[in-house]
Amino acid sequence: MMACTNAPAPLALNRALLRIAPRTIANPAPQSTVVTDGRQIDLEEATGTFKPNGVNELRINQHIGKRLRHCRQLRKLSLPQLGTFVARSGQQIQKYETGHDAIKATTLYQLAEALGVSMLWFFEGVA
Repeated sequence: MMACTNAPAPLALNRALLRIAPRTIANPAPQSTVVTDGRQIDLEEATGTFKPNGVNELRINQHIGKRLRHCRQLRKLSLPQLGTFVARSGQQIQKYETGHDAIKATTLYQLAEALGVSMLWFFEGVA
């Protein structure tokens, strides 16, 4: 059996571990960042370096929305009629259809049940 040639010697590894600063009052354990409204956020978001993948997210939301509108119109349902199945207003359904708002998984499941399609149907054609 061959040993890994790049593996550090055990003594070198122990010395490297000793260089890690112990957790003290001067060096506390990292804490999660909490915004004043109580949300927990990532460090990247707190420092302003977080950049969501907005283009792809918008494209997928619009694709799902188009599929939702197409299926709703095939079933001859109005926006408010479909909204009653998922406890949403017709205006909220319209926001889903335009891709303005993302659909949560539980709502997507309810919409799929109401329209008689699978959840995967909404994602068909996303590339």
